[in-house]
Amino acid sequence: MAEVKKHLYVKKRDGSVESVHYDEIIARIKHLCYGLDSENIDPAALAICVIKKCLYPGITTSQLDDAAAKMAITMANIHPDYEQLAARIAISNLHKQTKEKFSDVMDDIFKNDDYWNIGLSEDVYEIIMKNKDYFNSAINYENDYSLDYFGFQNLMQYYLAKSNNQTIERPQHLFMKVAISIHGHDIGSAIETYNMLSQKLFMFSPVVIQLQPASKKLNVPVISNYSVAMISDSIDGIYDTVNRLSNFVLPYSSTAVHVHKIRAAGTYIKGSNGKSNGLPLMLKQYDIVLKNYETPERPESIKGLAIYCELWHADIMKVLDQIRKTAIADLKLKNSYPALWIPDEFMRRVENDQIWSFMSPDHCPGLTEAYGKEFDSLYKEYELKSKSFVIKQIEAKKLWSQIIQSQIETGFPLLLFKDACNAKSNESHLGTIQCAGRNGDTVQFTAPDEVAICTTASIAVNMFLTTQNTFNYSKLKEVVKKVTYDLNKIIQNNNDILSKEKYLTLGLKQNQLAIGIGILGLADLFIKMKYSFDQKEALELNIKIHETIYYGALEASCELAAKFGPYKTYHNSPASKGLLQFDFWNVKPSNLWNWSSLKNKISEHGLRNSLVTITSNTEIESKIFGSMNSIEPLDSNIKFKYVSFEENKQTKIQVILFIFLTFLNNMYDYFLTIFICYNLRFAIHTY
Repeated sequence: MAEVKKHLYVKKRDGSVESVHYDEIIARIKHLCYGLDSENIDPAALAICVIKKCLYPGITTSQLDDAAAKMAITMANIHPDYEQLAARIAISNLHKQTKEKFSDVMDDIFKNDDYWNIGLSEDVYEIIMKNKDYFNSAINYENDYSLDYFGFQNLMQYYLAKSNNQTIERPQHLFMKVAISIHGHDIGSAIETYNMLSQKLFMFSPVVIQLQPASKKLNVPVISNYSVAMISDSIDGIYDTVNRLSNFVLPYSSTAVHVHKIRAAGTYIKGSNGKSNGLPLMLKQYDIVLKNYETPERPESIKGLAIYCELWHADIMKVLDQIRKTAIADLKLKNSYPALWIPDEFMRRVENDQIWSFMSPDHCPGLTEAYGKEFDSLYKEYELKSKSFVIKQIEAKKLWSQIIQSQIETGFPLLLFKDACNAKSNESHLGTIQCAGRNGDTVQFTAPDEVAICTTASIAVNMFLTTQNTFNYSKLKEVVKKVTYDLNKIIQNNNDILSKEKYLTLGLKQNQLAIGIGILGLADLFIKMKYSFDQKEALELNIKIHETIYYGALEASCELAAKFGPYKTYHNSPASKGLLQFDFWNVKPSNLWNWSSLKNKISEHGLRNSLVTITSNTEIESKIFGSMNSIEPLDSNIKFKYVSFEENKQTKIQVILFIFLTFLNNMYDYFLTIFICYNLRFAIHTY
């Protein structure tokens, strides 16, 4: 032992000590280079960098693999295959550190109450143990290698179970665990869901991935989005609302609230014979409360509280100032941000360079509940009645300019158009819709006694391209229907977690059973098919993809309604009258699917869900799959990504996208050819 310690040595996974063998390090890296660009990937050069910069006496083989993966990812700006190599090294390292059998890992998770381990519900554990041989044989660990480095690191950091701060679970274990927790004793459906997750065809929202396996143990329903209405314009109403919100600020759920009904600052309070402090002070109090419920692992895309407010509210400019960099420190909002609920009348006044009036909801009742022509006439009526109804006025263009400046400076507020959201919603028969979720993606009805909820998933549309470079719409529809069944199963499972009394106390009436199916990787699909975003073929493909998703989700929802009945408030809804989303927009769908037949089925059986599709922010899901977010275009060929190499220490990695590297290589060959031809012509001419 003393002889070994005089030289560089490594500690192996079994605890033994061995001298460093440089050829073994090179062989280990070379073994994982299969299928990569052999002309640009140099295992020996990578191994030398690891040996020179990372090797020290007593390093473990696991740490050596980590060092090799981190060194490989820093070389991704040389060739994108280095990123794939980094992922392979990291995943292979995890496989060597963890148990292979799924049932053994689940046994460890169930019996381990470590801080980093949410755990497993007892019923899920029993199902796994009862069918462990079947589940163990169904897992395909090779699919772990389809993840890119950053997606794998994201799973490692936030989702995979840990014990003593060491990851004990593989990605395939996680996917199988989630699938079983959704379907329970329906083993066939669980395996089908697992296979689709494993093949990266779709991804549930983060709250499903994180909480579903332990939801019964934690007594927490699995819900992606909460939209809350202000209970009343009173002290009790304000604090009852914040108390309700505190139940919904979970690490992987998003939350929104609308506050239009709170009277403006300086207006009279009859009960106390005083004056109201208005929205700014109330929102700051909400912001402070929210800070106490925020957690470090809460991703930016769902962090904070979206606060919806009508644009005619007299405090709206003060609210906008609260998110500016120049905001007063005591009033600055750090954990929440405004979302504007804009009527069309305002945009017409911007266009016509007219005056916009600010009012207080206690002086001008009815404005929050009205939209369209009804709102326009009521708003103008208050303007004409008396000066007591109008608190102040401003040029509409000037207000619009300030909103745009705030967006440029901070990225907020969100802008949503009240009239369109109400006129084109399948829940419009319930009353006026007054907000649209944390990211403006779930347009749902809310009331003081009813919280709107929605559970979501995202389809990876870039995975449906065939080897013939054609899009497989039939397979997409099949996956969408499966996702619809799964999301409804999650809603059904939630009923077993909380009592009916608890649901009513929280305002979770579950009248609409809303689900939201979005997409990710649209830009990746266009790149694979060599389409630009403004190309006619790209537009047609985009329309058919969303048409297929909508059709598949409605068909599955109708089939579920035939089995379990429609959602409670289906009757008198636009869908019950034969109006689907494209009817609201006066758009005729393509001939890809038989819409008349589907409408007849809906007329007969109804729908199980009031909402089925959304255009959501899929930042977290896209990171896991290594795809572009939602429907966003590719805005740069060079990306900077951040990876935690050590605890609380992030390193910025520059990644050049493969398509851009191919372009550079082609341009190099092109200019080299021109250079040779030019010199050849010059030489001939001289000769």
